[in-house]
Amino acid sequence: MENLLKSNSKKTMLIFKRWNRKGYSVFNTIGKVIKITTLTLSYSIVLLPLQALSQTDTTITKNLDLEEVVVSAQRAPVIYSQLSRSVTVVDEDEIKLMPVQTVNELLENFSGMDIRQRGVNGMQSDISIRGGSFDQNLILLNGVNITDPQTGHHSLNLPIDLNSVERIEILEGSGSRIFGPNAFSGAINIITNHSSKNYLKASFTAGDFGLFSGNLTSSYMLGKTRHFLSISKSLSSGYKKNTDFDQYNIFYNSSYNSELGKIDFQLGYSDKEFGANSFYTPAYPDQFEETKTTFTSLKFETGEKIKLIPSVYFRRHQDKFELFRYEPASWYTGHNFHLTDVYGVKIDSRVNTNIGVTSFGAELRSENIWSNVLGELINDTIQAIGESEGFYSRNYSRTISNYFMEQSLFIGRFNFSAGVLASWVSENNFDFNIYPGFDLGYSIGENIRSYISINKSLRLPTFTDLFYNGPSNIGNPNLVPEEAWSYEFGLKYNGKLLHSDLTFFYRDASNVIEWVRDTSAFESEKWITQNLTNVITKGFTFKSKLSINMYTIDFITINYTFLDQDASANDGSLDTKYSLNYLKHNLFISFNQDIYKSFKLFWAVKFQDREGSYLGYDFNINDYVGDQEFNPYWLLDAKISYQFKMINTFMEASNVFNKQYSDFGNIYMPGRWFKAGLIIKIDY
Repeated sequence: MENLLKSNSKKTMLIFKRWNRKGYSVFNTIGKVIKITTLTLSYSIVLLPLQALSQTDTTITKNLDLEEVVVSAQRAPVIYSQLSRSVTVVDEDEIKLMPVQTVNELLENFSGMDIRQRGVNGMQSDISIRGGSFDQNLILLNGVNITDPQTGHHSLNLPIDLNSVERIEILEGSGSRIFGPNAFSGAINIITNHSSKNYLKASFTAGDFGLFSGNLTSSYMLGKTRHFLSISKSLSSGYKKNTDFDQYNIFYNSSYNSELGKIDFQLGYSDKEFGANSFYTPAYPDQFEETKTTFTSLKFETGEKIKLIPSVYFRRHQDKFELFRYEPASWYTGHNFHLTDVYGVKIDSRVNTNIGVTSFGAELRSENIWSNVLGELINDTIQAIGESEGFYSRNYSRTISNYFMEQSLFIGRFNFSAGVLASWVSENNFDFNIYPGFDLGYSIGENIRSYISINKSLRLPTFTDLFYNGPSNIGNPNLVPEEAWSYEFGLKYNGKLLHSDLTFFYRDASNVIEWVRDTSAFESEKWITQNLTNVITKGFTFKSKLSINMYTIDFITINYTFLDQDASANDGSLDTKYSLNYLKHNLFISFNQDIYKSFKLFWAVKFQDREGSYLGYDFNINDYVGDQEFNPYWLLDAKISYQFKMINTFMEASNVFNKQYSDFGNIYMPGRWFKAGLIIKIDY
């Protein structure tokens, strides 16, 4: 969690003298010896500057406990205490404690996040940050943009499982000036294991509803190269009819350190098959979906005072959707087949000068789709890749180029970072759009910091927004991009035992894309995508962690987010399918207990109260029954674990009190679910 703290009786210190070939080589840009008493490393999302001095001698002479965080939220590094954005960091140690099995479940434990699950175990979830839609977030894997242009439903189709994750960084608020289009309401960077130690780790989990999952990971150092490999498999018979799933992932990451610089390569593949009971409409509960994701990237990092980081990447996503898994209706003409290819090349650079740190660079990204539903008609049909019975009859492509610059400064108790993104999109009248922003922080005292951030952001329509025509939806190829101005003010307290963050935010969004229809429309009428005129989002988030080490309790966390939204273009005459169904109240409380020796017990309590309503459906009569309000609910999850040498065993229960609840109308999530497993790790 943010500013993860491990309180120990002894004082600890790190003396950094050499940064090459290490995960914290971000400090190469600093040029000075750093003595840090409390530092956890995370530097991929929110980067701010540290002052550059002349010392260049760089080896770790002590490697002790880490207690403070260096985070990443702009384009040049800074320690957490000088950060001027709202960022949550979750590291591997905390992930091990939580009663979660997937990245989706993990993200749900943070109040600024709204993870609306249709399928369990990471099959499909929609991510909302600060009330944004599932299409308004940017997802990165080891700093590389893997966001899906077809639909945000697929953005978390990752080629990794939770056992491969070293940490996750969540930027709450606009990130377009840093990452480009679609970091509209936030960004999530998932970072895999970058250990320099040799180890082999195997994990196995079994549970209710025929659940089984297994994972094998290995990290190996060979000369100047580091290799990481992860293979995982999970399956279940489902908690009710047509909720079964079967998936596997394989992921490889390697790096090579040469005299010229560091080369980093990653390659991953994911395959999911799952029953999609009522995923997109309750009128057809026997839906089925299969997705395949292939991803690779190559990055090179070189330079000291002037740092250059060029990279190239490729992501392919294949999606087969069946409206009828078993017995199709007479009018049904066939399944939907989609394939998206994304190619990208990017260069980041950073220069230390006497006025601070200057960052600049550019990115060129090509997004393409072949489909029998989405896009513009082509002359001849094309055989669908990997599908003997599928064909593509439509195609669409767009090109995005981004150019950015940012300047960061430290002046006494103040730190300041300002930048701008110029974005050109081929489908947007070939015009450049400018997205500026700045972050200003001030240290009130030794432990208290205030900050203010103002940024402009954008979000491009997905291919589904533009073109999807189905049994209950009609796309709109004339949509224009969404834009928003976001304002944020916060206070942080970082003490030895207590870490708190209070943030107020306000987002004024225009041309927001939403699926709408008249409130007077019949239930059978279709949803149509439109640009709403304006949506105002305001609220606050309070995050606090207290490390007490008393009465067996190690730490307690409290996270709460309040949201309020208003669609000024909606005078009550329109129903919206996704917008305005936000979590008005989102509370998360957790505490970890050291019960006895190596036994640990983790409790997680959630309260969620969702605004808005949905059109209820009665599966007994197979018909709609009118508007239904979302009911607020409490959930309790728990996990007990025991560490014995190289073996960790655990038992966990989600939804302990067997509460009936749903994130989407008419799609009820599982009741109580017991799971147990073990993890074996061998260092060599």
